[in-house]
Amino acid sequence: MANLAKKESPVVVVTGCSSGIGKELARALISNGYKVFGTIRSLRDSSILEEEFGCGFEPLIMDVTNESQVTKAKNKVEEYLSGKKLCALVNNAGIATLGPVEHMPTSDFLAQINTKVLGTFLCTKSFLPLLGTNRQLNGPPGRIVNISSILGGKIGSPFMSAYCTSKHAVEAFSESLRRELKIFGIKVIIVAPGSISTPIWEALKTHSKNEETSGTEYHVPFKKVLSSLQSFDNNSLPIEKLSNIIIESIETKKPKIRYTPTNDYLQKIWPFVPKSLMDKFF
Repeated sequence: MANLAKKESPVVVVTGCSSGIGKELARALISNGYKVFGTIRSLRDSSILEEEFGCGFEPLIMDVTNESQVTKAKNKVEEYLSGKKLCALVNNAGIATLGPVEHMPTSDFLAQINTKVLGTFLCTKSFLPLLGTNRQLNGPPGRIVNISSILGGKIGSPFMSAYCTSKHAVEAFSESLRRELKIFGIKVIIVAPGSISTPIWEALKTHSKNEETSGTEYHVPFKKVLSSLQSFDNNSLPIEKLSNIIIESIETKKPKIRYTPTNDYLQKIWPFVPKSLMDKFF
């Protein structure tokens, strides 16, 4: 497809487009001829992305945890579609919070859960009619792609309780939703990548939480976790490759239920290692 967003271009909504996976996915979708409505939090990011992506990108300035803002964004997309179905919703928005539970502010834990879990729920709930539960709309049923993680989605890692809880919840939500929406032909797909070098993780690896554990018994094991994140980065999956896999999940006739793209074979098998054995690695 040409890099021109015409009215007949398939439309995809991507949450969390300010940076990282969401931004690069938007870029890849636009280059493949899609019209992208991307959620962002600020006017500044809106201006930057509009200038960078051109007419193929339409910003949705909203907080995914604010139901009225999500509804307003849905109405904007609905107006653009003019009676057609939405091609896909990619629930990507998320944050990453690290640290021992004992020293984690409740607000940090809630921010993690609200952004990833509540945000995924609210966006899915709002856009479902456009994806095909409203049978009066024209076109084939759309798809929902929920971004999880190989590790966070299936394994509970120490000092990553908030992050892993949010990813586990998204996986359970996706599995229930997949079966729920079969009657409409709407496919629900999980994309759970291995390590990806994104601004979120780069910021975490140098985060002051490492200093916050200083003087506690958590300090040494927490430093080991931060070190392991760094080692994962040495073999991280290029974000462009991940974007192509997400597009494949949208376009292929028979998508997988769960994609687990990674450059590290060990990350692929970790979810299948007995939990008692996994405990020995931490």
